[in-house]
Amino acid sequence: MARQKLMVGTYGDINCTKRANGTWLARARYCDVDGVVREYRKSGETKNKARANLKAFFVDHTGTFGDGAIAPDDTVQQLLDLWFAKMEKSDGGPSSETLEHYRYHMRWVLDSDKTEHPLGAYQLRHVRPVIIQAALDSAGVSADMRKRIRSVLVRAFNLAIFHEALNGNPATAVPSVPVPKVKKKPVAVEELDAVRTAIREWANAERRNGPKSVDLPDIVDMLIATGMRIGELLALRWSDIELTAPPERRDDETWFPWLMVNGQITSKGKRVDYGKTHAAIRPIALPDWAVALLRRRKVAQPPNDLDAVFVSRNGTWHYPGNVQSRLWHIRQLDEYADIAALHDVSPHSFRRTVATAIDEVYDAEAAKDQLGHTSKTVTERHYINRRLVVPDYRAATERLAPRSDPSDGQPLGP
Repeated sequence: MARQKLMVGTYGDINCTKRANGTWLARARYCDVDGVVREYRKSGETKNKARANLKAFFVDHTGTFGDGAIAPDDTVQQLLDLWFAKMEKSDGGPSSETLEHYRYHMRWVLDSDKTEHPLGAYQLRHVRPVIIQAALDSAGVSADMRKRIRSVLVRAFNLAIFHEALNGNPATAVPSVPVPKVKKKPVAVEELDAVRTAIREWANAERRNGPKSVDLPDIVDMLIATGMRIGELLALRWSDIELTAPPERRDDETWFPWLMVNGQITSKGKRVDYGKTHAAIRPIALPDWAVALLRRRKVAQPPNDLDAVFVSRNGTWHYPGNVQSRLWHIRQLDEYADIAALHDVSPHSFRRTVATAIDEVYDAEAAKDQLGHTSKTVTERHYINRRLVVPDYRAATERLAPRSDPSDGQPLGP
């Protein structure tokens, strides 16, 4: 009778023989993931120990024969190091700015001071969903952070599967806590001037601790004028702006002032010549009041080596985080507590204001182009705050009225 064929990941009968030196050798056939049946051997001081050692080997054995980039006995930290290295070299991968955020997120499950169950030292073959969940639970991260960490782990373990260091992805079985979908509101048009006044007062206050933030009011106004991301605005150079018509278009009535978004400032203060998405590189038309603001700045501002529209006191690019922290500080001050629009204002608040205004005058497609989104869905879902408009379709539904009053001649009630 022909020997029964083994299924992948299973082994046959274990045969044990005693060696001349008194130890025992256990042997069995095992079907690896490539479909090839191979014989494996393990020894032990006794027959039972030899059998147990071979069974333990089969439990840990993944039966894989990868390219050596990553192996089952490598650690989670080594896998993540490999994944980040590949992402940095990938043309279509995340930007360096995004990868920095990912590294920051992963500290919550890798560092012993962040979680009681750090993952970094675990061998890949020993990682189970419950182990990942324990690291996340003891870190006490928010639902949004948990979702981001899980996403990175899923992608990293997929890399291990690709290199045949694992047969399955333990991170996919970890439940992802739903993130509450709270649509943040823009600064209402009627509240913009109050917000501007508060920011200007704080930025130029004589008695305020620390140096003045003289650029902050103009930065906010330009965010309102363009809807740019804060990193895009801070990367703006005078060479990116056309405030006066070039000689060949001086008689062209269709010309208008505009700027070109063609870079951003990273969280480390470095200017890069790419945007968050491929749609981020875009031209933006300037309203007359923003043109006046820029002309005033160009006259008053001494030239700088960066050609930056907004330059720090040290002659460097402004950090996006510094602008965000200053707005956060203003929100905490009691003297502005009565300005409701300041309670959760951020650079993105003004971006939503612009998206909503453009949608009301034009449409969501125009708002998408202004903001540099790749999808109109993102613009509509997260940036546009549409007013409730009750459509009047009564001309149609009135035609469906009953031809006679159904209550005529009928008593009310049961």
